[in-house]
Amino acid sequence: MEHVNITFSICPLSKIPSPSFLCSISNLPIILRKPEGKIFNWYLYLHKNIGPVVRISPSFVLFSSKNAVMQILINDNLPKSDSIAGIRSDPNFPTLFSATEKPFHQKRRKLLSSAFSIKYISTLEPLMRSCTDVLLQKVLSLTNTSNNSNNDIQYNINGLPVLNIYELVQACTLDIIGETAFGGSFNIVEKDSWIDEFISKIIKERRELNAQGKKRKDILQILIDSKEDSDDPLTEFEIQDQIMEFVIAGSDTGSLTINMALIMLLNNPEKLETLVSELDSLNLPQSSNNSSTFIPSHDSIKNLKYLNAVIYEILRLFPASIGGILRQTTKDTVIDGYLIPKDTSVSASIWSVHKSKEIWGPDADDFVPERWLNPENLPIKGCFYGFGAGSRYCIGVNFAWMEMRLLLASLLLNFKFEMVKNQELDLVHFITPALKSKKFLVGVKTRH
Repeated sequence: MEHVNITFSICPLSKIPSPSFLCSISNLPIILRKPEGKIFNWYLYLHKNIGPVVRISPSFVLFSSKNAVMQILINDNLPKSDSIAGIRSDPNFPTLFSATEKPFHQKRRKLLSSAFSIKYISTLEPLMRSCTDVLLQKVLSLTNTSNNSNNDIQYNINGLPVLNIYELVQACTLDIIGETAFGGSFNIVEKDSWIDEFISKIIKERRELNAQGKKRKDILQILIDSKEDSDDPLTEFEIQDQIMEFVIAGSDTGSLTINMALIMLLNNPEKLETLVSELDSLNLPQSSNNSSTFIPSHDSIKNLKYLNAVIYEILRLFPASIGGILRQTTKDTVIDGYLIPKDTSVSASIWSVHKSKEIWGPDADDFVPERWLNPENLPIKGCFYGFGAGSRYCIGVNFAWMEMRLLLASLLLNFKFEMVKNQELDLVHFITPALKSKKFLVGVKTRH
């Protein structure tokens, strides 16, 4: 009788804690949770109940310790996972955000870097202010309505007109990215339109202007010039895809941050009062007839301590990468004491780091802007990832800060808001976080 020797190979990942045996043999636990957009809550639950290292599929591991996250994103600077290709319009055409190959990402980032320098971003302020003013005028027009008027506007128990500020802020951030990056506002605040035909239209119009010798320095022009001047030009599809990526990334993060700031401030009136008092210290001129709105200059607000503290705290509690930052090992690597084989997907669970009581203290789950007022006492290094980290650090960080400061300050300087009670304000996360209901209803009146 012939003997057959069978050798079993034990996967190194089998040593990692997991919520169930199914996670070690199937992606089903992830697949079942993704459609509801709440998988980030599951990740946070797993880290709290199982530990800082959790295996959730045959080749996918979550890490939430400060050292592991730093290793993944900064020290080892691991590339993005191949699964990121799933968000591309065409899997064969990467963009700045969806690039997995480091050389491609470096080349594309270098191409676009001039459009995100502090010097250039400062020239965009008039365009941001123009879009912000459209938003303020839209809100102002609603405050001039009366409960006795024959209109479709709802009013709260105090007789204030109710509006969906979430929708208006999101529209404004879309208009800002359209105006500053591509040379034309989407006019969503005014027209309630979308961008299906806008991208191809602006490319066509820009080429016509270029033919007349009228060039504008912005992201769109950089992409078009690359197609015309580079040895490795971008195709028309790549230009459109890169534009769409900036539309999403450039609007969603700012919109969510402003809306969550308003939600948290209205739920914490003493903190709202502190911020409004700081803004009032600017001593802006006041209108006596409610016909004007006021937008502070960015220079006048960029160093306001409490305003910046509020935004930092919102980015800590509600980061754009709330579902984690996905990377992929390029060789067998030891992370947090575990051997992680090559080609394993690893997630830096930054939300768990942001909400760690060991790092931030017993009030880590709470909205406490005051923690940011003394930066020297903060555990910032390796603990805050509001804009990512390492070579994939957000290229638009300066743009985002200007936009968030201008919008939040302008809204609070001009209006008083009252939150409508008993509304659903749950977050979901697909490509970026968002309110599930797409609504944040507030009563509004002018301050002056």
